[in-house]
Amino acid sequence: MHNLGQTRSSHQRNHLLITPDTFVRTALPGMKNASAIVHIGPALGAAFSEYTAELEPQGELAPATDQRFLYVMEGAIALEAGKKRHDLGMRGYAYLPENLPHRVFAKEESRVAVIEKRYQPVETPPSRW
Repeated sequence: MHNLGQTRSSHQRNHLLITPDTFVRTALPGMKNASAIVHIGPALGAAFSEYTAELEPQGELAPATDQRFLYVMEGAIALEAGKKRHDLGMRGYAYLPENLPHRVFAKEESRVAVIEKRYQPVETPPSRW
């Protein structure tokens, strides 16, 4: 017998465990030929968003204005920023500062871990001198 609604995922006060049996794939606004599995975001109280992007060949991530970190888990992607293009294969990664116009698209079927967070400058303590 299958017990609908039972899962190993757990949402507690001090942690969140999300297991693959509860993954929901959805297209985020601006994505093309891609879907996202959102792991955490502001709706759950986090100050950042983390998701896995599953991209078909030529699939694209939506533009972002927040700082963004990409890690290629499978496949290969291309990253265009300014007049430069960077090809990232499996285990490749990139950090993109906020407000940097860029384009991310898959060269082949790919899975990419994405973390996005609004930049928060560190306050410099007053000098003692």
